[in-house]
Amino acid sequence: MSAIIDVLARTELFSTLKPNALRALCEGGRTINLPDNGHLFEVGEMANAYYLMTSGVMRLYRPGLDGEDKVFQVVAEGDLVAETAMFSEPCIYPLSAEAESASTLIRLPRPGLLGLVRVQPDFALRLLGEMSHRLYQAVNRLDQLTVTNAGQRVAMYLLELTEWRPEHWVVLPVSAKVLARQLNVTPETLSRLLTRFRQSGLISGRGRRWMILDPAELCRAANLPLPDAQCHCAGSQFFRCCNFSHRSCS
Repeated sequence: MSAIIDVLARTELFSTLKPNALRALCEGGRTINLPDNGHLFEVGEMANAYYLMTSGVMRLYRPGLDGEDKVFQVVAEGDLVAETAMFSEPCIYPLSAEAESASTLIRLPRPGLLGLVRVQPDFALRLLGEMSHRLYQAVNRLDQLTVTNAGQRVAMYLLELTEWRPEHWVVLPVSAKVLARQLNVTPETLSRLLTRFRQSGLISGRGRRWMILDPAELCRAANLPLPDAQCHCAGSQFFRCCNFSHRSCS
């Protein structure tokens, strides 16, 4: 258990907890290794534990009525998986989790988390802050999916991966197939759009590694609003705040 405690102590959410609190949180915890395409849990299963990713990439999805999986979230090293489900009644997993690549996770039982939030209000507030951040991410993903133009969805995604400045590399966290599902486009459409943006001199690269050469021109090419010149935000916050709310930052 000491190795698990050491990992949690280096994780931002748990880093301020004292040793006795970490031990209580890790009681019954264990490390799980999943191969590529290995399933962690299925939608509707009883949620007896949550997980901390230590390596790899996982996708959280729900099978669609049309036979296609609907990808809701992609998680990687340092992310928690299914922590919000620990507070629901009945306590079941709302999504399925599958390894996009070989992954290692720490399985943490539900009782330890529930016990800790009852006696550690500061930790409970930090956890709520993390959940709030996830909620904002979900809202942003919904924004992407409700944009009708596939080119806009792809451009928005690329710009959210980088700070708002030219000549910045981004690495796609998932395969093109999974990303296409996330953006509700076909893999062929995604490939065609990336090729078009590259041939237009807006991006360069291939596979999962890309450089955004001209964010403003990428916006114009996708018919997206340009950034507000008075905004001093950076990264995806800049993009969300100014481009899609049509207001200046304070």
